Amino acid sequence: MSEDTGEDNGQHFLVDLMLMRLGRWLRLLGQDVANPQDASDDRLLLQARNECRTIITRDKELLQAAAGAGISCLLIRSSKISDQLQEMAKAGVPLWLDPRRCTICNGPLQETKTSGMKKWQCSVCKKFYWEGGHWQKMESMLQAIRSQREENALPSHCRR
Repeated sequence: MSEDTGEDNGQHFLVDLMLMRLGRWLRLLGQDVANPQDASDDRLLLQARNECRTIITRDKELLQAAAGAGISCLLIRSSKISDQLQEMAKAGVPLWLDPRRCTICNGPLQETKTSGMKKWQCSVCKKFYWEGGHWQKMESMLQAIRSQREENALPSHCRR
């Protein structure tokens, strides 16, 4: 189980092995997303139950097993990361960069300021994060997804 910052901003997730990349993105959005301790469905279900987490998967059999065990589970249909993020937004995850968790280990990030630059460091694995060129690319992708969601929310006669 990962270390906690003491903040509880809502749901806690567990990604299966197929969605590790989505898990990394969700951590950059401030979500608490654990990595699987084991690849087997039984171990994922046990981990989700023990840690009170919602499983995120593309595996329909795992979805059915979770439902049978009374464990919350989200089925992701797309294999494309932008579409996966859109599916998570429909499930209530805000699409704004909010670095609170390490993308690798899910440990809490501590903000530091070095020579005027905003940085974060994982308190567990000590990895550093900062607002570099990759930050703008991620923000652009999230803005495009948010815009698409807003466009889709309009009545059909109001769409461009």
